[in-house]
Amino acid sequence: MARNRWSLAALVLAPLLALAACNETSRVSTQAEEEIGPAQLDEVPLQARALSGAVQAQDDVAALLAPEPLLVAPGQILVGARVGAALDEAASAMGMASNFVRSLRSEGEEALERLPEEIAGPLRLRAETEAADMARLAVRDQLGRLGVQGAVNERPGGLIEIDLRPGASPTALSMAQQGAVEAAGGAPVTMEWNETDRCPRFVTQGQLENDLALAMRCTIQRLRAANDFEFVEPNYVAASGFSLPPRQRPQSTPQQQPAPAPNTPAPAPVRLGGMPNDPLLALQWHYRARGTGEGQSPGGAGFTAFWDSDLVGARDVRVAILDTGLDLSHPEISRENVVSGADFISNPLRAGDGDGVDADANDAGDLCGSALENSYHGTHVAGTVGAATTNDRVGVAGGAWNVTIVPVRVLGRCGGELADIVSGIRWAAGLAPAIGDNGEQIVNQTPADIINMSLTIQAPCPASLQAAIDAAAARDVIVVVAAGNKADLTERYAPANCNNVLVVGSGDARGELAFYSNFGPQVDLIAPGGDLFADNDHDGRPDGVLSTRATQTGCYDPVNRASAERCYYSFQQGTSMAAPHVSAALALLAAQTGLRGAPLRDALMTRALAPHPAEFARITCARSRNAIPVSGGAEQCDRPSGRGALDLARALQ
Repeated sequence: MARNRWSLAALVLAPLLALAACNETSRVSTQAEEEIGPAQLDEVPLQARALSGAVQAQDDVAALLAPEPLLVAPGQILVGARVGAALDEAASAMGMASNFVRSLRSEGEEALERLPEEIAGPLRLRAETEAADMARLAVRDQLGRLGVQGAVNERPGGLIEIDLRPGASPTALSMAQQGAVEAAGGAPVTMEWNETDRCPRFVTQGQLENDLALAMRCTIQRLRAANDFEFVEPNYVAASGFSLPPRQRPQSTPQQQPAPAPNTPAPAPVRLGGMPNDPLLALQWHYRARGTGEGQSPGGAGFTAFWDSDLVGARDVRVAILDTGLDLSHPEISRENVVSGADFISNPLRAGDGDGVDADANDAGDLCGSALENSYHGTHVAGTVGAATTNDRVGVAGGAWNVTIVPVRVLGRCGGELADIVSGIRWAAGLAPAIGDNGEQIVNQTPADIINMSLTIQAPCPASLQAAIDAAAARDVIVVVAAGNKADLTERYAPANCNNVLVVGSGDARGELAFYSNFGPQVDLIAPGGDLFADNDHDGRPDGVLSTRATQTGCYDPVNRASAERCYYSFQQGTSMAAPHVSAALALLAAQTGLRGAPLRDALMTRALAPHPAEFARITCARSRNAIPVSGGAEQCDRPSGRGALDLARALQ
C-alpha cells in the first residue's frame, strides 16, 4: 500500500519535463518522471507543500506588455551636492598629505578606497556634510528667486530633497489624480511625467502656485541652469514589475499570514551539500542541470551540480535584497541567515506601516489600485537567493543555502521612490547610515557583497541612482539588476541602463528568451525567469519560477489537486525572478573562490555561462515591435540577450 501511495505521488508530482527547444509552438516529448528530491509529498503536511499558480490566459499578454507612463512623486525633486569637489578641501582641512589631496582632485571618491575605513569614513562624511550645506543654501536661494515655496531636506550621501507640495494649492492635484488616491485606498499620489516638457518663458506666480507639475518643471530648469549642483531630477517612482493581477479574488487579504500548523515537521539538520529533500524541489526546474536528459531542463541554471559538489555557500557572503522587504511571518524564511535590515520608505502612506524610515524591513504590503493582495515580491526574490530554508523537508529550496540575506525595503504601496532607493543602495553597501524618523542613525553592520534590485524605472538612468551605484561598485559591491518585462529595449529602463550593473534578462523553461524579457546591448546574460502563460511539459502547472510567497489565491494541494485555504509558495515570472538566480550564483562562486567585486563578476561571466546558440532569440520583426532588424535578414529581427545563459555547472569544470 505504501509503495502504491508513493508511486501515485511520484507520478502526480513529476518534475518539469525536459523540453526540446525548437520554436514557440513545438510540442515536447516526455522525459523520465523521477523526482529530484527524496521527499515523499503525500507524507509532508499540507502547509509544507501547498502552492499557488495556474497557467495564465493568452488574452492577458497584451495588457502585460502594454507601455506604462513614467511616474514621479508629485512636487519632489532630488539635487546632488558636489561631494567630489569638496573632498580635497575636507582632506586639506583634516591635515592629510598634499599628494593624497592631489589624487582626490583627479580621482574623486575612488581615491578613498585606498584608505582604511576609519580614515575614509570621517573624510567622506565631512565632505558630504559640507557639500550638502552649500547645496541646501544654493537651493533655497534659487527657490526664492523663482518665488516657489518648498521644504528642503538633506539625506545621507550629499542628496538634497525638495518638496514643493507645501507651497502648492490643493487644486494642483487634478480630479483624476485625487480619484486615483481613493482607488488605491489612500496610497500616495503619483504624477505622469514627460521629460520633454519645458517651463514657459513667461510664467506667473499664480500659475506656479496652482500647477504642481509646472512648478516642478520650472524649478528643475532653474536649478539646472544655476550649475551649482551635481544633478537635478524628479523623484521618479519605480515598479517591481509584478503587474499581473491575480485571476481570483482571495477570501481575505493576507496581510500577516499565521505560522503553519503545529504538525509541520521540525527542520532537519542542514547537511553540507547533496540533493536537498525539500518536497517542492521537483517543480523547481530552474535549478536543474541544463540539458534534455533525465533530471535536466533546457532552461535550468545548473545549481544542482554545485549542491552535489557540497558547495552551498558561506555565511560571510552577503546579499542585500532591495525590494518590498521580507515577509517575516513566512514559515520558511530562515531566521539563521537573514540579518537585520532597514525600511527606507520615507512616506508613511507608501510604507503602509504607519511610520517612515526605521530598522524594520518586514514587508507591510504594496497594495495598489485594483490589486487584490500584496505581491510579497521581495520574499519571492529573497527565497530564490537563499532566504528559504533548504533541506528541511518543507516547501522549496533556495539557490545558496548558507548565504546571508540583508533585507532592504524600498518598494511599498504603488512602487518606490528614487530617493528611497538611492538611500537604500548606499546603506546596503555600508556607505551611509539610515536616518530614522527620530533622527537616530541606523548603521549597517553587515554591508553587502552583492545587491539585488528587481525593479525598473522607465527613464534614462537617473544621475542620483548612477552615483549611488558607482559608489557601491567602488567598494567591490556587485549590483545585479533586472532587465525589465516589456519585451522592449533595455536602454529605456533604469537601473538596467545604468553603468556598473550586471543586467539579467529572462529565459524560459525551454532555454529560450522569455516572451516578455527586455533585450539589447545592455543585457549581460539571461537566467531562469519562467513563463506563467506556458505549460510546455503538460503537467497542468505554469512554467514559472517557484519560490516563497504567501497567498490565499489559487492555492491547491499538488498531491491531489484539492484546493487549499492558503499557501506559502507561488509560481511567478519575470526578470525579477531571473536576477536573484544570478545573485545566488554569485554568492556560491564567492564562497567557492573567495573573490569579490569585479573579479567575481568576471568569474561568473567567463566560467558560468552557456553560450547562446547562433541566432538566439531571433524573431520575425512583425512579432516584436522593438526588436532590432537584421541587415539583409528578410524581415528577421534580433533581440540581443548577452553572452549566454547562466549555467553554474560549467564553473565546476
